[in-house]
Amino acid sequence: MEKYDFIFIYEHKVRELENLCLMKYELDSRGYRTKIIYIDDAKNAMYDRPIYHTKVLCTMACYDNYTLFWHTKQYIRFDKVIDLQWENVVYTKDENREGAYKNYTGVGRDVVHISWGKQNYKRLHDVAHLDPRKIMLTGHVGMDFLREPLSRYYLSRSELLKKYNMDESKKIVLFASPYYGDSLSEDYISGMCERFGEDWIQYYDFMLGSQKVVLEWFDEVCSQDENLVMVYRPHPGHPSRIAEQLEEKHSNFRIISSESVKQWILACDRVYTGNSTVVVEAYFANKDCQLLFPLEITDGFELKLIKDSQKITDFEEFYRSIYSDENEFPTPRSSIEEIYLIDNDKPSYVRFADAAEEVIGDNYYSLTWMQRWAFKEYSFSEKLVRIFTHIPILYDMYLALLDTQIHTRFLDKQRVRRKQGFEYSRKVEEIHAHELTSDEEIESIIERIEHAINDGGDNE
Repeated sequence: MEKYDFIFIYEHKVRELENLCLMKYELDSRGYRTKIIYIDDAKNAMYDRPIYHTKVLCTMACYDNYTLFWHTKQYIRFDKVIDLQWENVVYTKDENREGAYKNYTGVGRDVVHISWGKQNYKRLHDVAHLDPRKIMLTGHVGMDFLREPLSRYYLSRSELLKKYNMDESKKIVLFASPYYGDSLSEDYISGMCERFGEDWIQYYDFMLGSQKVVLEWFDEVCSQDENLVMVYRPHPGHPSRIAEQLEEKHSNFRIISSESVKQWILACDRVYTGNSTVVVEAYFANKDCQLLFPLEITDGFELKLIKDSQKITDFEEFYRSIYSDENEFPTPRSSIEEIYLIDNDKPSYVRFADAAEEVIGDNYYSLTWMQRWAFKEYSFSEKLVRIFTHIPILYDMYLALLDTQIHTRFLDKQRVRRKQGFEYSRKVEEIHAHELTSDEEIESIIERIEHAINDGGDNE
């Protein structure tokens, strides 16, 4: 079994990997042993017993028992958990609603939670009633990349546009889509309604309608101005078929999911989004960013961050904003500071590493044996298998029996379970192949981080 101090598990590569590499870089420099793993890695998912043991598991989210099981499956043993909570900002209707999905149940109430700013800290303390010692205010590590010295981590505008065969002399406009695509399955929609309320389907209708109008605006602009290139960045994991049709129509409309959104923000001339925290990334990067709201948003789903922002609601206003040099930033600094800690003295990745050191060094944050077992809601037969897997002699006998021609109800059921699990894991990995990383890619990212920090001066 491989042993680590910290294991990080990510869901969306473009959203999380660079941030995790920065956190890994800092913890490695302090002498800790760390590893980064993709959440739906098929090979790891098929192990019946732990292959990794980590003192601290850092998850993408930990809302309830299921989300932690999704992260760990059978192959990770851990002592403590830090919920990085990459979805720190919640819908306004859930901010003060006890029992809301993002206000935690089950084991989600026992782990440590990272908070980007005062608003989320207050929600977790006052509404979710979590242990205040287990809410740690660090700021958003991703924002560190948008300020010196780490902003030099990214490709220059010239390098990025050359990589994607774009003419540097043209105006490059980024739209960071906040929409959940236009091809969600009924099961996915049902799951979202179960988590966020039945009115989520009205919010999805709002997103579909807004996307249609916004793409019509882009169609018009791309038709009128060949010296403009519109870069459409889908919401992570949510492609748009309508956008794909527009890409076929216009050579100056490009759908690009690769690279982090921060990379594109730094390189583009204009940034647009909607009901999204991308506006904050643009703020930290000191970039012009405007909010497109062609339709009235579903009540209760507008982010509090956006509530007091200026919004573009029609094509004429949108068109003028593309060519104007006098656009005002739409979101007040006070709204941003309420949600994102802005600390000019200490970067967020250093603050996170300080918090992580506190967690690893203090038994107060350890989960009990019962807490580490109870979140795995096994059937009786699954519990038997789990007992076998933790006793080497019994586990070897179990595997040997599965390879025989002996048929019992239990053995046949286990053979089917293993086969289905393997096929499912392989299918998931094939679908999400673009999310996979490698040790070489991680090492390359960390080398660029180290170069940016060392060339940029002292990281403190």
